Amino acid sequence: MASIALEPAGTAVAAATTKSETPYTSLAEANDSDQEHQNQDRAAYVAGRGRVKRRWYQWYADTDSRAERKLLVKMDLLILTYAFLGFWAKYIDNGNLTNAYVSGMKEDLGFNGNQLVQLQTIYTVAYTVFMIPLTLLAAKYRFVIPACDLLWGIFTLLQYRVTSFGELAAYRFMVGAFESVYFTSIHYVLGSWYRSDELGRRAGIFYLSTGVGLMSTGFMASGVVLHLDGVHGLAGWRWLFIVCSVATIPIALIGFILFPSTPDKTKTWFLTKEEKDLARHRMARIGGKPPTGFSGWNTIRRFFGRWHFWALVLFQLPWGWSSSASSNGAYTLWIKSLKKYDTSEVNLLSTINPGVGIFFVWFYSFLSDALQTRMPIIVGQCLFQFVMQFAFVIWKSPTTYKWAALSTGYGQVGVSPLVYSWANEICREDAEERAFVIGSMLAISNAFSAWIPLLVWATKEAPRYQKGYIFSQVNIVLFAFTTIALWWWDRRDQRRALAKSA
Repeated sequence: MASIALEPAGTAVAAATTKSETPYTSLAEANDSDQEHQNQDRAAYVAGRGRVKRRWYQWYADTDSRAERKLLVKMDLLILTYAFLGFWAKYIDNGNLTNAYVSGMKEDLGFNGNQLVQLQTIYTVAYTVFMIPLTLLAAKYRFVIPACDLLWGIFTLLQYRVTSFGELAAYRFMVGAFESVYFTSIHYVLGSWYRSDELGRRAGIFYLSTGVGLMSTGFMASGVVLHLDGVHGLAGWRWLFIVCSVATIPIALIGFILFPSTPDKTKTWFLTKEEKDLARHRMARIGGKPPTGFSGWNTIRRFFGRWHFWALVLFQLPWGWSSSASSNGAYTLWIKSLKKYDTSEVNLLSTINPGVGIFFVWFYSFLSDALQTRMPIIVGQCLFQFVMQFAFVIWKSPTTYKWAALSTGYGQVGVSPLVYSWANEICREDAEERAFVIGSMLAISNAFSAWIPLLVWATKEAPRYQKGYIFSQVNIVLFAFTTIALWWWDRRDQRRALAKSA
């Protein structure tokens, strides 16, 4: 983390001048194994992890030049606009399945038993299998992300016409496959343009789309079911998929036009040649490097031979499992079990969790950039979540306690920008490793999520989910411990790099 006293990243370190700027401008020098060059690169990397002078409310660092500030504005508009809109549409789709299920799809298609969780598992399997290869492909080719965006919009539309569980399962598999690239690749792109002190808030703005998306799907489901049910002979739940696709497909087309990909391969006409060179220089100045290509088993050994992969995957796993109730519809099914609200009201009340979560995402991401550290924020959230979620572990807890837990439960999801920003920082010196590790973190977590819900979040146990909530509590504790362990390991690596570069 950024607690070691170093020269600010906004002012290039003396040891990382001409040679350290070349990784983006000369592929040959990026591969140079000369010890002096390696030491210069490590010096630039360690400097990039150091503290940068800025006040918590400042969008720019004091050391940013006028040209850098102009570039940052353009980068924010080009990258964050598309990133936010695309992930917003993805979360509308994710939330729509549960909303469709409780809005008549279960009865119309004759679902029974655990078929809802089976659909979620099928989606997760496809999402997991395709994530790493598509993330690596997106690191190499410019249009992979918007192309996959367009294809998942098409398969989202096709879900309106389903007549059986099998047909819907096939569409959910395809949607999961094409959606798999988005989250990890956007984080890879963010880490390719922004410094450590800039990254948290941008990742937070990107992730705000999850809360907005889940809120939107609740409001949208309520309005669609209320006003479009029966229009043109289609049930309201079918219109949910049509409306979602109408949002997704235009966003994909915007991505083909606006999204700049990464500095090493951007062709966007919205940035001048000088601005593109400046973006590459900013990354080289903090040890960032572009992809250098794969060299078979040597590349694979490089990925698995460092501590980054192992530590970051173990860091990710308990976090994903500790926040399941906010993402698997458990809270929505508890609201429905109260038998006090009609379908429209249940859909509206389901927006409380992601709505309050928007505050957590914003607060934690901006706080992490202000403090220029991630660990204490994550550990503090774990303690808070552990206390609040006991409302569902102890089922006879007061209803008001449960509503408080539901309302604040998205805070555990809200540390996501910190998790992936931290991974971007740790792996900055190797672009292929960074893409692989970020993809692996989520893919391996999802590999477990493909079957764990069948054991601990079985639909037939709703809304009690005793095993599920206890499982989450255990993982909240594990996540706090893995966070502290990763912080220690990261600091040790920086100290060693600093000693070596000296």
